[in-house]
Amino acid sequence: MQEIINGLAVGGIYGLLAVAFSIVYGVLGMVNFAFGEIFMFGAFGALVAGQTNIAIAGASVDAPALPTWLAITIGVLAGSAIGWLIERIAYRPLRSAPILSMLITAIAVSMLLRAVAVFVFGAAQVPVPRPELGDAVEFLGARVQRMDLIVFGVAVLVTAAFWSAIRFTPIGRAIRATAEDKDAARLMGIGVDRIISTTFVLGSAMAAIAGILYSQRYGFAAATMGFLPGLKALVAAVLGGIGSIPGAFLGGLVLGVSEELAASYVPQGSAYRDVIAFAVLVLILWLRPQGILGRREVQKV
Repeated sequence: MQEIINGLAVGGIYGLLAVAFSIVYGVLGMVNFAFGEIFMFGAFGALVAGQTNIAIAGASVDAPALPTWLAITIGVLAGSAIGWLIERIAYRPLRSAPILSMLITAIAVSMLLRAVAVFVFGAAQVPVPRPELGDAVEFLGARVQRMDLIVFGVAVLVTAAFWSAIRFTPIGRAIRATAEDKDAARLMGIGVDRIISTTFVLGSAMAAIAGILYSQRYGFAAATMGFLPGLKALVAAVLGGIGSIPGAFLGGLVLGVSEELAASYVPQGSAYRDVIAFAVLVLILWLRPQGILGRREVQKV
């Protein structure tokens, strides 16, 4: 039970990031590798806004510490703004190019953002102050950290709100129409370019929230912190059925729980945690090639 609870917390983070991958893939049919770096910038955005002193580009910068809720909001807005800029500058000019060109561009943008973060914040881990939340809670013989409860609860609520917005709001219907057929959406008066930009902003906000939760749970932020979670979130999106929002989140939970169980019960499991993540993916895709909640054809958003 202890490992399952720990896995649900980290799986919720993977799930949020997997939803970001899934929504953009559903609309554009491409994998935005830069979500790992947006994940990282969201964490740093909240950290910078909430601290009185932090090193930026090697210089110590003093600033008033903002309230936690405002610092988190700034982190999410920073991630969303970066996502909008990436789509507008890097991806939009290549929209009619072969998908491989967009894929290579996504990798290049990811590396560029990581290099910028190393220059601005340094290559070392930066400690993230964690709030005092009190003692752990006993549940079915396991000690549940209050931070894990917050992480999992926020992940579930944000994903549910995002899914409801996609299913039941006018902008959500426009996103689904664009994902189904861009030309038909244009004929119906939908501004496809605006909808694609909106999709990137929403996905980037999800990635930034995931990054903030990750930095709070593990107590650090680093320029390279988004690489492995981003890779695992992509695995989770495929695992759950890429293009499906509930499937992507479920894939994150399955991946997180599998990692924690393997790390505890497989000999030297902790050393091979990342290998186990891909082994789970291969095993499930052997049994169900379209993913847990995927369809035979790629499911749209």
